[in-house]
Amino acid sequence: MREHWFESVMEMSNRLLHAFIALALLVASLLLIWQFLFDIYQTVISGNIARGFLKSLGNLFILWVLSSLISAEVRYMRTGHFSVNVFIEAALITLLRQLIIIPVESRGHIQEWAWTYGLIVAAVLAVGLTYFLVLKTQPSESEPRPPTQ
Repeated sequence: MREHWFESVMEMSNRLLHAFIALALLVASLLLIWQFLFDIYQTVISGNIARGFLKSLGNLFILWVLSSLISAEVRYMRTGHFSVNVFIEAALITLLRQLIIIPVESRGHIQEWAWTYGLIVAAVLAVGLTYFLVLKTQPSESEPRPPTQ
């Protein structure tokens, strides 16, 4: 009887924690949208359209990651299943964002960012290969899943 009570408390705690995570992701998304709009305003005021556009695009990449995490959280709350693909996608999106942001933040010092840029390209290829291999090993949505115990 005690074991059943403890499991119920743990399941309720887990649900509450996931609700908190979902709320935090929502708040972060709203704040990031505000930051994006503020960056556009600052770009218009400063007149540096190219740099402002790339910085704003970087913020949209972060919003894309948050959107993926929110989708995964909703899926987990509905089904109880969580896919490792979400983390691989988030890493890939973050690396792609870095490819856009590095030239903007380097302020023209090519030698400073060339090595970092190359490493990030290599990381994108490695994470992309990992993503491909994980997708290839997972059953498709139409295939029945083996029963869990």
